[in-house]
Amino acid sequence: MKTQHILVVGLGYRTGLASANFLVDKGFEVAVCDIKSCEELSPIIQKLDTRVKVIAGNQHPSLLANGFDEIVLSPGVPQSIPLIQEAYRRAIPVISEIELAYRYCKAAIVGVTGTDGKSTVTMLIAHCLNRLGFDAHPGGNIGIPFISLVNSLREDSVAVIELSSFQLETVKTFKPDVAIITNLTPDHLDRYDSLYDYFNAKMNIANNQCKDDYFIFNKDDEFIVNNMPALQSQQHSFSLLGKADCFYSNGAIVMDSNGKTKLVAHASNMKISGLHNVQNAMAAILASTFIGEKFGNNIDIKVLEEALYSFEGLPHRVQNLGEYRGRIFINDSKATTTGAVIMALKSLRDNVILILGGRAKGDDYSRLKTIIKGKVKVLVLIGETKDEFASIFSDIPHVKAFSMEDAVIKAMKLSAKGDTILLSPACASFDMYKNYEERGNHFIEIYSKLVQGELAWM
Repeated sequence: MKTQHILVVGLGYRTGLASANFLVDKGFEVAVCDIKSCEELSPIIQKLDTRVKVIAGNQHPSLLANGFDEIVLSPGVPQSIPLIQEAYRRAIPVISEIELAYRYCKAAIVGVTGTDGKSTVTMLIAHCLNRLGFDAHPGGNIGIPFISLVNSLREDSVAVIELSSFQLETVKTFKPDVAIITNLTPDHLDRYDSLYDYFNAKMNIANNQCKDDYFIFNKDDEFIVNNMPALQSQQHSFSLLGKADCFYSNGAIVMDSNGKTKLVAHASNMKISGLHNVQNAMAAILASTFIGEKFGNNIDIKVLEEALYSFEGLPHRVQNLGEYRGRIFINDSKATTTGAVIMALKSLRDNVILILGGRAKGDDYSRLKTIIKGKVKVLVLIGETKDEFASIFSDIPHVKAFSMEDAVIKAMKLSAKGDTILLSPACASFDMYKNYEERGNHFIEIYSKLVQGELAWM
């Protein structure tokens, strides 16, 4: 049988690298191309299997003359580039790393998508399942490529995979046993023509599900409820506002089981605070329950309750760094959407100094005005959007900062004891940093310098 020749488009530290190394280990002839130069890619190439051919500085359609049988498209590369459009014209299959991993995955799969809350829900589900005795492995858009987990997954394992719209664009047969959409707000409209296109990409998570699978959705999200396509899977919902399969009532998280209500947990006992984390917990409760059903087990509600209480939350997501001179510092660098910023502000008391800005993603940032006026004393604007945001929020007290250190210094000068200094940018980080983690870590580093007296601010 002829060895398949596969082209990986986009060589990054995560998806592209993991996909190429996996494929070459499976005996495929593999090439990887990237628009960046060899010099720029050098640190990644050093981690690449030497059997993989590297085509640097080139994503021209002429590469297809090499006779590739299939293309694995990294999520950061849009399908609109000429190379991919030519591949479609030639009927060369284009798949995602998620689709590739699914072909080899023996485990049950929980897939998590949505605009906000995906990472927390993914990690919380994995945490709960492991406490319940399952062999659960989180991965996907949290920074652990699904393909890198495949060889360690067994038939009795559970892969809990965070899925971005980019990753879901090119799935073909991928079918999670349990699929979740946390919410849907405008995001990545620099890549999608409309909110509906963005939603349709998200809903690829459930399109291949059958009647034995489960689809979990946020009943409070009107856009999802009003635009959900016909699905074959069993549909279950969670809600803060009224009855659902899992709902919130008087501080308690409750499940509806065959018409009878069952207390699962008290929100006040969870280490992760805010109503958005109540929603995240409800999604995790339903997912854990349905995985139990998939494996023929009734889960222990008491163990699930304790798992919810012991979950610490994620770095860079409403992460309390501590207090300095009476100001509480919160690192929410992962908040790259307006929805995430709204959730963060809702979880905090008033008198916030908000560090906002970065690289725009096509969102309607004016949506932040209402909550900012109710919660925020001063905006400290950073990054590429600082001038744009100065115009959008012209009627709100604001200053511009020219670095993260400058932003922290200005936030200190503009704040008083009892205030909260919050980094919650509503934007991507790529104008100043490699990713939101680097941005958050720099904020933490600056806070540490402040506490240690190494940063002059007065």
